[in-house]
Amino acid sequence: MKLTALKEKSFIRPKDGLLGLLIIVALTLLILRIQKPGPENLEPETNQFKPQEGYLAPPFKLRNLKGNLEGLEDYPGKVIIVNFWATWCAPCVKEMPSFESLYRRFRSQGFTILAVSLDKGDSSKVQEFVDKHKLSFPVLLDIEGVAEKLYPSFTIPFTYVINKQGRVVARVDGAKNWESPETFEAVEHILKQ
Repeated sequence: MKLTALKEKSFIRPKDGLLGLLIIVALTLLILRIQKPGPENLEPETNQFKPQEGYLAPPFKLRNLKGNLEGLEDYPGKVIIVNFWATWCAPCVKEMPSFESLYRRFRSQGFTILAVSLDKGDSSKVQEFVDKHKLSFPVLLDIEGVAEKLYPSFTIPFTYVINKQGRVVARVDGAKNWESPETFEAVEHILKQ
């Protein structure tokens, strides 16, 4: 009788064994798939709009100081620097003259700067700032935070460099001297691509 009881406990029904085998095969295939990605997983999809290097720059339209809508799409085939700044930001104020020098040097070669003001409320402060510093590049007003949501950041100022194909090639956090010889060389290089 003891022998019969042991045989019953160790007996595996064919359906249970088949189910267990299928589960093991499925788990093995899943593990192999994760460890060895297929050709579609080798490179990220860079034709997406993301504020990251290599991706297409997310498009936006904002009002300029004249009240007209303006955005990245208005400058096809140009190298664009998009600078996020505010009149109350001391580092922003400090770097604006160097942006003006950079813009004047390269604007005739297919280059522009879009200065996106993060000031909220009345645009008169922004207009006074632009007049005081004699800025000639386009200044856009992001009063509702449209572009700020597309290009999130914890710092201010922050700047994106976008090539002629509309792809982000660099991001700079904080203020920078935009009229340095190194910056001029980098812009010239991007313009030649």
